[in-house]
Amino acid sequence: MKKTIADKIQHKIKKGELIMRSPFSIWIEKLSLDSGLIMIIILLILVSGLTFYWTNNNFELIFGGYGKYGLLSFVQSFPYFLLVLFVFLFVLLIFLFRKFDVSYKKPFIVIFSMIFSFVLLFGWISTQYPLGQKLYRNNEKRLRLGMTNSKNAILGTVIQMQKDLILIETTDSKQIKIIIDSNTHFSFGKPEIGNFIRSVGNWENENFKAIGVRVFGSSLFGPGMMRNR
Repeated sequence: MKKTIADKIQHKIKKGELIMRSPFSIWIEKLSLDSGLIMIIILLILVSGLTFYWTNNNFELIFGGYGKYGLLSFVQSFPYFLLVLFVFLFVLLIFLFRKFDVSYKKPFIVIFSMIFSFVLLFGWISTQYPLGQKLYRNNEKRLRLGMTNSKNAILGTVIQMQKDLILIETTDSKQIKIIIDSNTHFSFGKPEIGNFIRSVGNWENENFKAIGVRVFGSSLFGPGMMRNR
């Protein structure tokens, strides 16, 4: 008598080649996959939103009239670890998503494009609302994004102002003299004592020659920045 598929399956179960799973264990696995998928999508949106937020608030480095110094400062201070984190989470998301039946019903490139577009769109949308701006601003300060001094940019609090000199105290408690002149560009108004500023330019021995100076308000890199003209 010819064995049916059911007979073959029963035979494998008896031999231990197949293990019966309870409906509860299957439900738990599905719930874990669903939760993991949702959590990763949320994290991707937050990472992309923070990247958009930082880029938007630092675009003046490229378009602020600082020339190559601004471009180099933008490249040097860009939070590349956010891109690495985004790629890692996105690969993990694709891996989990392929465990769902829907992933076999459409070409991979279509699914990839849809998820990628969805994450970027909602990441950008989240930067347009006060709640998202507050979240990203707080995380930007917590992660110290863009707060690193480099060959082309320095940051600090103004402690003294003169006609051709600004004395600042950096975040690591160093005092630096910033040389300014009639050609120095103040994209957000001239600073006052107590303001947090970023200067773009180049070093001249122990002093920093400013091409441009940007003033920040009480919220670093946030909507509360000063915009005196």
